[in-house]
Amino acid sequence: MGIKNLLSSLLLAAPLVLAHPGKEEIHAHRALPLERKSLDHCEKHFSDPEFVTRTVEIHGREFARLRRELGLETEESPKLKPRDYISVSRIDHKSNKTVTKGMDLSNLFSDAGACMLMPAVDQGPLYVKGEQVRKDITEKEPGIKMTLAIQVVDYKTCKAVPNAYVDIWSSNSTGIYTGVQGYPGMGDPKDASILKLTALRGIQPTDDHGVAAFDGLLPGHYEGRATHIHAIVYLGATKQANNTITGGKAAHVGQLYFDQSLLTAVNKITPYVGNKQAVTLNTADFLFMQGANGDDPIVRYALVGKTLADGVFAWIRFGINQNANKPVSPAAFMGPSGGVMNPNGPVAQLQRGGFGGGGFGFGKRDAAQHEDEKARE
Repeated sequence: MGIKNLLSSLLLAAPLVLAHPGKEEIHAHRALPLERKSLDHCEKHFSDPEFVTRTVEIHGREFARLRRELGLETEESPKLKPRDYISVSRIDHKSNKTVTKGMDLSNLFSDAGACMLMPAVDQGPLYVKGEQVRKDITEKEPGIKMTLAIQVVDYKTCKAVPNAYVDIWSSNSTGIYTGVQGYPGMGDPKDASILKLTALRGIQPTDDHGVAAFDGLLPGHYEGRATHIHAIVYLGATKQANNTITGGKAAHVGQLYFDQSLLTAVNKITPYVGNKQAVTLNTADFLFMQGANGDDPIVRYALVGKTLADGVFAWIRFGINQNANKPVSPAAFMGPSGGVMNPNGPVAQLQRGGFGGGGFGFGKRDAAQHEDEKARE
């Protein structure tokens, strides 16, 4: 085996991915095996006029709502009608169409991205299970408003997956996650009130065209990871009377990203400009490298108004394997009286100095030793 092929094999096999580092030690994700199933066979289905029309109607309805809220559209507006990681990072995912009142948005939304099965990675150490089913997850957090539309399709049949539940979570404008106590860099580790916070976390069901939409914010950056949003797609879950979901299986666990040019512009706007944590570029993030080698996990987007500060509409398509059942290890559980840390979760195991059970909890020395051991195998 040549040196180049050997290095490539070692990189793909390496289980450690730097993520959510603390000040005194660096903790790690361990990526799950990537599934490589091309969706090239879906091209005809995705370009079918009826499929495109439905996608445009759903995304267009959300987009028009956001523009109406800015006073740029009226209710009487006409109804809407019908990859390696370096190359992916160079794609400009911003729509080049000029958005005008009453325009036909079919070209704007026809490209939903995700030409392959979205790769599965660990859910990260800051997942909270038991969040509310709700569309608006901002909770008055400051930042640039972003409505995110995620379409879920089956990678084998190319058909939309209705009645799934999409669970998302991300950091706020200053790179802080709510809802988890005791993780380095995420607030006072002794402050139990953090467990009651739920901003920028929520769940939405997919409609009959496989689309779930959230009103949130563009997330802020933090040291060690490229700016991203986490997502889990649950199949077979049941919505309860308390507006949460139970049961089902996690058919997809992944992350989505943003154009570096968009993030650069975002970081010049208040309150993001006050975030002094180091920026990690997409191309320096190992999980992005894995996800973007053959796929495109960056959202497409359009400005809702004339400026970035007016808000963003973003959309992406997830190709999932409905037979998959991914492991999920929450850091905490949200209950009627607030959150409770999971004693067997990644953060709890990290605090005990353990392995973490899901690729978490490595210190610098442990991570380096583990990498050396894997390289010798």
